Amino acid sequence: MATPNYNINYDDERFKTVESEKQTALNQINDTYNNMINQSDKFYQDQIQASKDYVETQKQNQQANTDFAIEKIEQQKEQAHKDYIKEQTGAYVDWQKQSNKYGANAEQMAANGLNNSGYDATLQADYYSTYQNRVAVAKDSFNRATIDYNNLITEVTLQNNSAMAEILYNAYMKQAEIALQGFQYKNDLLQVQIQQQQNTEDRYYSRWQDVLEQMNTDNQLKENIRQYEQNLAYQKERDKIADAQWQKEYNLSVASRSSSGGSSGGSGSSYSSGVVAYGTLVNSYGDGSGNMIYVDSNGNTYKMKAGYNPYTGTKNSDVSNGTFSNGYQPNNVNGDKLSSTGTKATVNGQEQNIWQTKVGQTIKYYVWDGTTNKYKSLSSSKYKKIKNGETVEI
Repeated sequence: MATPNYNINYDDERFKTVESEKQTALNQINDTYNNMINQSDKFYQDQIQASKDYVETQKQNQQANTDFAIEKIEQQKEQAHKDYIKEQTGAYVDWQKQSNKYGANAEQMAANGLNNSGYDATLQADYYSTYQNRVAVAKDSFNRATIDYNNLITEVTLQNNSAMAEILYNAYMKQAEIALQGFQYKNDLLQVQIQQQQNTEDRYYSRWQDVLEQMNTDNQLKENIRQYEQNLAYQKERDKIADAQWQKEYNLSVASRSSSGGSSGGSGSSYSSGVVAYGTLVNSYGDGSGNMIYVDSNGNTYKMKAGYNPYTGTKNSDVSNGTFSNGYQPNNVNGDKLSSTGTKATVNGQEQNIWQTKVGQTIKYYVWDGTTNKYKSLSSSKYKKIKNGETVEI
């Protein structure tokens, strides 16, 4: 019988279910953290925009104050120019009055008999000089005031530029601080998102491995059952052949005794007592009287009390809990039922099954030693080496 195909089908629905549930969990994580990241982006962008709006307001206010200050200075310049024109005009008017031939000064000079005299010429020169001095002083004062006002405008403009620069610098630092906070917060969220994704991957990988392990366990159980049934069928066939052989030899033995007058001597003419001395047992059966009849490969027959090992003549204490079909090998260890692992080992030149018991989550391995009428315990590491084809001393 060919061994069934136990290859794992990775398209199995159980694998697909794990993968689908994992993807759903990952989508939920990504949706949650992407939403948080988007909200954090908006929050910090709104803060930056608020800072920009505040800066614009400060700039407008600062420029308005500067414009107003310059406007007042321009008004003062204009007033200084008006005062200069007024002084210039006044000086000219006064000079005209003083130098008028028909004016009060001329009449007074005439009354004093000073007209057309040298004194009159001197006075006219003094009047003109006074006029020129007044105009010169007024112009100089106006020029100085214009310089002062222009310097003041320059100073106000520089102060405005400095204030503007400070506003912009403070705004830049504030916006950079907000942007850095936003970056750090977003980076923290991304780190947590990645960790949550990794945790989910690990969790569902473990579940995927659980499915794989269960499928391998199921396949191993199927194989154990198949091998047990195969071995059972093989043993039944061997028993059938052995029974037929024994019956044939038994019939020959009976015929031989009949022809020799019922003699009880001769090989194979009666059941031997004690343990098996030669050959290998090929058949066993009960005689209905609490005894087991064993037949070896040489055709010799042996009678033993049921439960006793025909090789050692001893009885294993676990026989009381049940035996295999040979009637003397226990099917348990300390009452824990044995099941075949499907792996065989060689003990004292005989090929023996490796058996296992499972109590809770604990699995123990045993191999039968007919020469001592006991099961030998195997460690898990030895069992694995034997299963992998390594030679291990038992």
